[in-house]
Amino acid sequence: MTEPSDFKAELDRLAADEPLADRAAHLAKLSGGTFDVLVIGGGITGAGVALDAAARGFSVALVDAGDFASGTSSRSSKMIHGGFRYLQTGDVALVRESLRERHALQRNAPHLVRVMPFMIPLFLKGGVINPKLSRALGGALWSYQFAGAWRLGRRHRRLSHDEVERHMPALDMDRIGAGYMFHDLRADDARLMLAVLATAATRGAVVVNHARCTGLSEMSNGIRTAQIDVDGARTEVNARIVVNATGVWAQKFLEGIGVDSPRKLSPAKGTHIVVPIDLMRNDVAVSLPVASDRRTVSVVDEGPFAYIGSTETTDPADVSQPSVTEGDLTYILDGINRHLTRDITPNDITSGWAGFRPLVADGKSARSSDLSRRHSIELEAEGLITVTGGKLTTYREMAEGTVDAICSALDRKVRCSTRRLRLHGYSSSASHLSDGDRLGKRYGDRATKIERLVRLAPELGERITPRGETILAEALWGLRSEMGASLADVLFRRTRIATYDGRSVLADADAIAVRIGRVAGWGDNRIASETETLKTALRQELGVLALSLPDVADNRSKEDIT
Repeated sequence: MTEPSDFKAELDRLAADEPLADRAAHLAKLSGGTFDVLVIGGGITGAGVALDAAARGFSVALVDAGDFASGTSSRSSKMIHGGFRYLQTGDVALVRESLRERHALQRNAPHLVRVMPFMIPLFLKGGVINPKLSRALGGALWSYQFAGAWRLGRRHRRLSHDEVERHMPALDMDRIGAGYMFHDLRADDARLMLAVLATAATRGAVVVNHARCTGLSEMSNGIRTAQIDVDGARTEVNARIVVNATGVWAQKFLEGIGVDSPRKLSPAKGTHIVVPIDLMRNDVAVSLPVASDRRTVSVVDEGPFAYIGSTETTDPADVSQPSVTEGDLTYILDGINRHLTRDITPNDITSGWAGFRPLVADGKSARSSDLSRRHSIELEAEGLITVTGGKLTTYREMAEGTVDAICSALDRKVRCSTRRLRLHGYSSSASHLSDGDRLGKRYGDRATKIERLVRLAPELGERITPRGETILAEALWGLRSEMGASLADVLFRRTRIATYDGRSVLADADAIAVRIGRVAGWGDNRIASETETLKTALRQELGVLALSLPDVADNRSKEDIT
């Protein structure tokens, strides 16, 4: 193993101009500072608000109680879509807005998004395809095209029985007659959020993770003062406007500062499981119906993995501790296995995740699938705005509306400039129409820096887990240049290997911590502490999947043989 000192100077040089590299500098600017806008919440919504406000010339600070994107913004289905199914509820305006925002992201971040072909099989009934259902689906896809899907440059098309089978050979084709294919986009949600935040930081925004807002004063002389607990100390931050962008915790935040809001949230739990791609063999995303409640689950290919989900339930569990439950597992496995020639078992699962969507309740329906994906922006009190609801695809639109409200409150007229603002890492060669290399699709023009580290220390090119593709250099880069404050931050939200191969990471956590810690220059005490923190996070995230773990040694020997 190369000594850390051999490449530390080069790593420092490569990270020197990265906007999230120096957390201490951000913290120094935050403590005791006065800003036009203070954003509470470092998910995609808060990051979008910080970027829009900074791009309009406001002084901006953002804090998050945990790591950036550690809530809903790293636990989505990772789709940048127009909401095809919302056509069924007649919400054409939401579909058009989503497709417009999908196109903006495609233009502004080609290194982060890629085309996602989506297949909908047509099932047989009595040996034939229901012609009425087929026509209805075809008509809906044309409506989707006219609503704005055409901007992607791809048209939907009808698939034959054999074409459906070629795209997912694991399907039980005796029950399928044909299918349809249409196209949306996909993105790593956490990496998208980091890119938005980094772009905000390049425009002067001060951003700090693991910084909890514990109190907020009343407005006094045009200023609110927030109490922030960070790194074992308390500091105060002054702001002319405070934006509550805490997602599913929005009501709890307001209650904590004594503000009563008439708007109510109805958090909906979504759970996904992950399996090796060899079991599904799908080269496109596939939508399959669940017999028990007439919803659908999607099977999405993700390199050596495929993830399946999601559930959509109003779970009574604490939104701060989402995890995979036995009920979640049963729902997904029962839903998917009726469509496969070979059942997926719990032993096949490599990982899983759960999260809560901050849906705005409208009082019309108790079903989470009926609740609106629209967002809400409200002036709660003088100098306090709450933005919540919405979805990943429309984060920029939500941010624009929020900063418009900030402009109105501060009596400033500044136009939004994010519609065509390129995100951090933008690379014109990383076109959404080409496959590109894996690092280029995750880091854009910063991929060359990671490749440079591997050339300097070849052992950094080793995989963190046998099945995954994530390499040690990515973990080191997340620690040094992307404000990863811990091993858990890096493996869950900078590299995602704990998201897709969590059971292997948990089974081999001690060795993984040593491999990363040694190259990062940590001492034994730091490595031991990071190991335990990582294990705790994994057990919480995996839930029932953490109760039995794979044999890592066996996995390694199989990898060596192949």
